[in-house]
Amino acid sequence: MWTSTRHFACLLVFVVSGCAGLPSSLMGASQAAQTGPSCVCNSYFEKTPRPAWVDAGDVVTRESYQTTGSSQCSGLQNMDTNRADLSARSKLGRILNTQVSSNISETRTSYGGGVGSSKASIQSSLLSQGILEDSRITQRWVDPASCRVYARVQIASRQIEASKAKIAKAEAERLGNQTYYIDTQDNDPAYRELVASAAGQLLSNVGITKIVPKPSASAHQIKFTFRVTQYDAGQAIRGELRTQIFAPNQAPVWQHITPTKGVSFGGASQPALVAKAMASATRSLTPILQDRLAK
Repeated sequence: MWTSTRHFACLLVFVVSGCAGLPSSLMGASQAAQTGPSCVCNSYFEKTPRPAWVDAGDVVTRESYQTTGSSQCSGLQNMDTNRADLSARSKLGRILNTQVSSNISETRTSYGGGVGSSKASIQSSLLSQGILEDSRITQRWVDPASCRVYARVQIASRQIEASKAKIAKAEAERLGNQTYYIDTQDNDPAYRELVASAAGQLLSNVGITKIVPKPSASAHQIKFTFRVTQYDAGQAIRGELRTQIFAPNQAPVWQHITPTKGVSFGGASQPALVAKAMASATRSLTPILQDRLAK
């Protein structure tokens, strides 16, 4: 009975003022609980006071463009810094009025105190890629209060102008922006005009607007050759459409063979069947040619 009373008295004293005999380790745990756990990302970078750039937002000057991004800490440093970097670059992309895809692959070289330089490959937009490939992560910082990782990204105005010039050059060299001469001379004279007509409509559908009526020293040549492989008089025709692109110097650039057929259940002439076959071929060829001309 005396032992129980003593334990109760000690417990009462502990509740009121903390038992004098409480181990120092338990006292430390009690104090930590009151102040809250530390941020799991505190060890990522050198501890510094809150930098001014964290709250500066977008900064645009004659010399450069600068902004920040952030990511909530997870305890995985590579993932947290990559997310903060991506957030910053996405904001930079919006400043530059470009569409930045979430599909960004980065290779990152880190140095001194978490500061890094990066190059990004933005798969969905040549414009974004050209402008952002030289952007640089100049500083990172962890906010211990909110447990967020912040990243600052910067790009020089001269780099933007250089990227624009590079993009303009690439766009001018794109296959879809060239001048073309349509060659159908290797077709059977009986349906040469049908092939030429279908070819002209195909190029219009894929966005080719620069077409010259005869060969030119500065024009690419696109050659369409339809060959019959099987003919059932009045019923069906099978064949293949060979499409070839040559540079102005006659160097081969691309070729594709499209199998095709034309069928009639009520009887049709050979030219009519060829017209059906060409219509089928151009439908199949349109997305393939369109994809090639975009490069």
